[in-house]
Amino acid sequence: MVRVRGGESFRSLENEGNTASPYFEGTLGYVSSNHSLNWTTGYGFESPTATGVTTTKTWRTGLNLTYDLTSRLSSTTGVYYHHDENQGATGSTGTQDSLDLLVGLRYTINKRLALHVNYNYTSQSSLGATPGYSRNRYSAGLSYTY
Repeated sequence: MVRVRGGESFRSLENEGNTASPYFEGTLGYVSSNHSLNWTTGYGFESPTATGVTTTKTWRTGLNLTYDLTSRLSSTTGVYYHHDENQGATGSTGTQDSLDLLVGLRYTINKRLALHVNYNYTSQSSLGATPGYSRNRYSAGLSYTY
């Protein structure tokens, strides 16, 4: 499977004027009888998340592997990278990078009920006065499909 979208993004800011940037988004996927592998990537404008930033150009990319270990047990592994180029009214305000790693298991109890357990690690670099961070998240739960 291949999906591609692209074009031009335009932004008009009241005190900053107009800017244009290319926009691209794509997915490349492979599916077999017991696993699937997907790569997604994108580039374009996104909403700023830091103080003093008026424009953020973002590149995102990630790989996700789902593998059926048995007829009821499946695993998911993913790695995602995110890079922001930030600009403010006075010029460049810096770049920021983040990395996400994901590992998960899903056990199908019956056709409507499934148990899942996930681990997620996130690391984000600092941007100006905003410090970077890293965190570990664990989750577990039941899913019911009707």
